[in-house]
Amino acid sequence: MRLARIRRLHTGGTTVTLALPAPSLVAGFPFPFVEDRYRYSTNVEPAGQVVTTAAGQWGDSVVDIDDEYHRELAERAAVLDADSTRHAVLAHMRPAAWDAMLTIMRELATAYPDAFTLTAGHGEWHWRNGLLDVESTFVYGDDSTLPVEPLRYICGQIQEDVVLLDQRDGQLFADAGVVTFAADWSFGFDVGMSFLEIHGPVPRVRDEGVITRAHEFLKRLQPHEPYRRTNWTLTIGRRLDVSTERYPEWGPDREMIQHVDDDTFGRLVHLRVEVQHLIRLPDSGAVMFLIRTYMLPLETVATVESWRLRAAEVMDELPDDMADYKGIIKYKDRAADWLRRADAVPATTAADPSGHGLPRWPTAPDAIDPTGTSFLVVAIGDEGTVGEVARGWVSAAEALAPTQLLVLDSLVAEEDRRTLAAALAASRNGIRIHIVGGQYDVLTGLALARAAGALPDELSAFASHTRDLPLYCAHCRDTHRVEAVPGGVVECPGCERRLEVHAHHSATQGSFLASSVGDPE
Repeated sequence: MRLARIRRLHTGGTTVTLALPAPSLVAGFPFPFVEDRYRYSTNVEPAGQVVTTAAGQWGDSVVDIDDEYHRELAERAAVLDADSTRHAVLAHMRPAAWDAMLTIMRELATAYPDAFTLTAGHGEWHWRNGLLDVESTFVYGDDSTLPVEPLRYICGQIQEDVVLLDQRDGQLFADAGVVTFAADWSFGFDVGMSFLEIHGPVPRVRDEGVITRAHEFLKRLQPHEPYRRTNWTLTIGRRLDVSTERYPEWGPDREMIQHVDDDTFGRLVHLRVEVQHLIRLPDSGAVMFLIRTYMLPLETVATVESWRLRAAEVMDELPDDMADYKGIIKYKDRAADWLRRADAVPATTAADPSGHGLPRWPTAPDAIDPTGTSFLVVAIGDEGTVGEVARGWVSAAEALAPTQLLVLDSLVAEEDRRTLAAALAASRNGIRIHIVGGQYDVLTGLALARAAGALPDELSAFASHTRDLPLYCAHCRDTHRVEAVPGGVVECPGCERRLEVHAHHSATQGSFLASSVGDPE
C-alpha cells in the first residue's frame, strides 16, 4: 500500500496539514456534482455500480481501500484514544455490532481477496487482514473471543465511519457507531437520537419533504440490497476530523482562509465528499450507514476541466442558507471565483514549462489525448506510482489506438537511453508520448523526445518524485544525475567542484545549469 506524501503549511499561527494526492486518489475521487446547481435530495442509487468520471471511476465496492489506508487508520486510532465519545454501542445494539462486523468482513473479503480472507468452520470464524498483518479466530456473538468490542475491532480496519440505526416504533434511532471523521457534527451528542431529530437543523429538508422521504426509504431497505448516496462540503486543509468537539482547532480556519493569497487558497481549500452506503443488516435488522470521506484540494480539482467548471457553477449558485449550514458561506464565493480563474494559470508539465523556465509538475497525470493516432507510454523506475500511472495510461490508450509500453530502469543507464531513442525514432506523426518516472528520468526522457522531433502537443509527463534532477556542470561540460533542488549546493560527480544549482532549466538540454559556488551564472 503506497501512502500519499504529507506536507504542512503554516499560515498566521495556524498549522494546516496537506496531503499531496496520489494519482489513484484523483482517479478514484467521487466527484459529487451531476449538474450546475445543488439542492438537498435523497439522491440514492443501488450500490456496487461503477461510476465513470472525467478522471477515472469509483463505486465498484461497498468498502473502499485506497492509498490513504494506513494513515487514516492511524488517525482514527488517535482520535478514539483521545475521545471515548466517538465510539458507542448501546446495550441493545450488541447483536447489531456483531452483525455489522461480519457484514463488513464479507465485503472486504469479496472486494479484496488477496488482502482479506474470512472462513468459517467448527463453530468458529477465522479472519485475516493482510494489509495490517492481523488474524483473529472468533465465535460469533462471543465478545470474549475478540480483543475489543466487535464494532470498534472492525472500524480499526476500514476507512469508513459507521453508524448503526435501530428501527422501532416506526422510527430509526442512532444507537451505535464509530465516528472519527465527522463533518461539523457530534456523534457523542447524537447517540440515542432519532434520524429525524438528528437532521432537524438541516435547512430546507423538512419543508421540502426530503428528510421524510429519506426516513421512509431507509425503513423499507431489505437485506442484501445496499444503496448509496453522496454528500459534500468544503474543508480547509486535509482535516478528516472536523467534529463539533474539535471546533476550537479548525473553526478559526474559516476566518484565516479569507486572508491568504490565491495559491495558498487553492492548496488549502478541499472539496470534501462523503459516499454513504445504506445497508440493512441480515441478522439484527439494523440499518448500517457506512460513511467514507474523500478530499481533494481545489488546485487538484481544477486540473480536471469539467470538474473545475461545474464546481465553480455550484459554488456560485448555492443558496446562502445552505452555504451557512455547510460552514462555507464566508469563502464559497471566493472558491467559485478561484475555480473560474484557475484556467488562467493551468497546471503545466515539463513538456510545457512555466514562464520562469522551470518545470511545474501537475498533481495528477494528464488524460490520454483521444486525437492521438498511436501511443508510446514510457515507465521509468520501480516506484509503485510509476506502474500505477503507466497502467492507467495504457488502459485508456489501448481503447483508442495502437499502444506501446516501454519499461526502463533508469536513463542514467546508456542501454536504457538507447532503447528509448530507438522507440522514439520509430514513432510517426500523430503519436502521443507519455513519460512517467522520477524527475531526472522524466526531464531526460523529454529532452530525448524533443531531440527526436517530438512536438509539444505530442508530449505528456508525470513526475513520481522530485528528489533528483539532471545537472549540467558549466565546468566539466557534462550532465549528471544528482539529488538536489534549485538553489542547493552539491558536489559535481564529474569534476568534484562544489556547485550551486541555478533556478535555470533548459527544456532542450533537459537539465539545470550549475556552476562553482561563488561563480556568476
